[in-house]
Amino acid sequence: MFSAARIAAIRKKKGLSQEMLAEQSGISLRTIQRVEQGDTAPRGYTLQALAAALGVSLEEFQAEPEPAAVTPSAVSLLRNDPDFLQVLNLSALSFLLLPLLNILVPWWLWRARRHTTEHVAMLGRRVVGFQLLWQVASFFAFMLVVVGQQLTGGAHRRLMPGIYLGVLVLTYATNVLVIGYNAWRLRQGNLNVYPIRF
Repeated sequence: MFSAARIAAIRKKKGLSQEMLAEQSGISLRTIQRVEQGDTAPRGYTLQALAAALGVSLEEFQAEPEPAAVTPSAVSLLRNDPDFLQVLNLSALSFLLLPLLNILVPWWLWRARRHTTEHVAMLGRRVVGFQLLWQVASFFAFMLVVVGQQLTGGAHRRLMPGIYLGVLVLTYATNVLVIGYNAWRLRQGNLNVYPIRF
């Protein structure tokens, strides 16, 4: 398993700032910061790009083996908990109870377990990112209806409640379907959910 501390140590040993490493590797500065803070687990392309930019092999990113007499608190293995990943994803449905809970509840679950449960850091960012995007898109959809009403001078005043209801149903149904689809993908063991990166 890669070591965030090793990546940071190698970068510093090479005399590179995070900005310089971002330039040389083609990886965003924010991603490098998250990797070095241990907030995200780099995979595939990211690891290879960092290794190439630092001029080291992937094996050098591995954590050094712990000495035999390790205290229990020193071991920080992330445990696998697919049920919690499902709970984290489905917690976004809380928007059906109260607006903005679809952001607050997943965010709280993500922050509470990101250092103890495998894949929570990645999934939490994706769920919260999608919910923020959905919230903004829903707001603009309603604003388009309001602007449309103003531009027509209220000529279709009788149609407006139906249009508002249609936008509400469409936006809510879209969010429920996306959450449900990604819950199904998680159940299949596919962690490539919410493929849009934030």
